[in-house]
Amino acid sequence: ASALRLRSALGARVLVHDCVPSTQAIASSLVKAEGGGAAHGVLVLAEEQSAGMGRRGRSWEAAAGANLLFSLVWVPEPADNPIGLLVRLNLAAPVAVARACAAGGMAGARVKWPNDVWAGEPARKLSGVILDFDGQAAVLGVGINVLQDMEAHPTATSVSTELAASGVPACSVDGLRERMLASFCEELHGLMLLPNEHVIAEHSKLHLLEGCTVRVHHRSREEDDPRDYDAHVLGVSPDGRLRVLPTCQPGAAERLLSGEEVSITPRAVT
Repeated sequence: ASALRLRSALGARVLVHDCVPSTQAIASSLVKAEGGGAAHGVLVLAEEQSAGMGRRGRSWEAAAGANLLFSLVWVPEPADNPIGLLVRLNLAAPVAVARACAAGGMAGARVKWPNDVWAGEPARKLSGVILDFDGQAAVLGVGINVLQDMEAHPTATSVSTELAASGVPACSVDGLRERMLASFCEELHGLMLLPNEHVIAEHSKLHLLEGCTVRVHHRSREEDDPRDYDAHVLGVSPDGRLRVLPTCQPGAAERLLSGEEVSITPRAVT
């Protein structure tokens, strides 16, 4: 691995790999080897992953050398409430991704709860986030489609795809990944200094699903489950859960959903 330095409190040490199975696994091993305090802020970046991980056991696939694929170590301070910090980190990360996209010239990115980022018209997935915590340190895994040609992936998009659709010259993507990574680290650092309620407010400003009808999946989006149902999205609760109102039963009570327990599919978004 080679090293890269960013002008940010996060990413003060960036370890760059050509190809690894998973940046998440490498960052987790680094925490075990160095201890939590020493590893805080370390960012593991790969040009390619052979076994990239997504939420709830899914895989993350991306073209080599075209995207941002990285994991960032965050170690709680002794006075931190770990649960509150994890909620803040989980919701701040996609906001930082959206702001990094804007810094790269692509405005209009929105957050699909809990931590995906979508863009375009109609909206398609641009980024995903995974968060692991072993009781000592959190490892935040981030994948952002930046320069990849998404013609073969109709349900996803990339920053360069959206820039091209808006008529931005191709030369504007030179150094785009580096600019976006630096912006992400700076934005995440600033967001993590805020109280949880402020981060949730910033997350809600970009909320893709509020007011939409969604399908709530208990197993996976590809498998039907008798517990699955349609619901109207009301917003995000103070503890980061999704507030929904089931549409299947008149007079049904509001429910609070955890991203560790369910997946959400929008019925239609623009």
